[in-house]
Amino acid sequence: MSKFFKRSVIGSAVAAAVLASTAANAYVVAQTDESSVELYGVVSISAVDYGTTDSTFALENESRVGFRASQVMTDSVEAFVQMESGWMLDDGAKVGNRDTFVGMRGDDWGQVRFGRMLTPMYELVDWPYSASNMGTTFDRGWRAGERFHFDRKSQQIRYDSAKIGDMAKFSASVGNGSKNTPDSKFYGASFSITPVQMVSLHIAMENTTDTDFDDNAVGDTNNLFAGFELRPIDNVMIAGAYKTGEFDKDAASAGNGYNTRDIDAFSLQANYYMGATNFRIGYASQDGETDGAQDDFLERETITGEVGHSFNSVYTFLRVAQQSDAAGSKYGDDTMIRIGTEWYF
Repeated sequence: MSKFFKRSVIGSAVAAAVLASTAANAYVVAQTDESSVELYGVVSISAVDYGTTDSTFALENESRVGFRASQVMTDSVEAFVQMESGWMLDDGAKVGNRDTFVGMRGDDWGQVRFGRMLTPMYELVDWPYSASNMGTTFDRGWRAGERFHFDRKSQQIRYDSAKIGDMAKFSASVGNGSKNTPDSKFYGASFSITPVQMVSLHIAMENTTDTDFDDNAVGDTNNLFAGFELRPIDNVMIAGAYKTGEFDKDAASAGNGYNTRDIDAFSLQANYYMGATNFRIGYASQDGETDGAQDDFLERETITGEVGHSFNSVYTFLRVAQQSDAAGSKYGDDTMIRIGTEWYF
């Protein structure tokens, strides 16, 4: 009988462009000729002091675990499912609160997924351009009053192409917006290309309609993103990105004291790899306008530095960042210190 379950463990490298010597292993817990079930996850915990008034060190547990399963449908189509849970808050983590979806894929045409996952634009915003707490400034699009784009979105249909000419790929998605109504929608897309081995280029967009942008403020948003990764030599990586977003309040919305808001942000970082050790410096800045006038509340910046070492794939790091305080003024700075470790399985 050819279909029988067998236990095995296989390693599959998972790339993290700015983490040297970091690998991930998925454990195949059940497998047949036409199906498999895998267990995978990330152990990630850190002690952090955000440097705010009366703050002290606190533990942040970003560990997560998930299952993947696949089933052959035809010679060229495979069905798959993933359920992932993580980010341990005081009340624990909810099942499926991270990337949880079902889909179909094929080597020649790519994959289509249905469920909860990162949007194409946020997948680029998040990594590597928000690394080392640069996201405190660069990744603010989901916060009230700065909610131009989604991050991880449920009720989404997303298509990811197969590799085009061994150098390019694109993604597109659509789904419900902040409400399950006919008028509340979002649309997103991204395109990445590596024209030469040392350079990768990315562009993305995301538009939303009838979206909850701020307290009592509902309207439409438009977002654009562009980024690059440059590897002039093997042990150096430089990355930079720019994004812009605008919000227009619906006439029927009660509002929160304004009708339009525009925000621009950029991030820039340099990484140097010395064996299993990684050094990173980075800078991110944001400014914006409300109703056509410069808004100091939207001005933020982060200056960050990190040193980390991979001990047999267990990455341990020290990170220090000077960033704008919670009040929103880039001139009131907090100094954050984070010590942590992470490894994949």
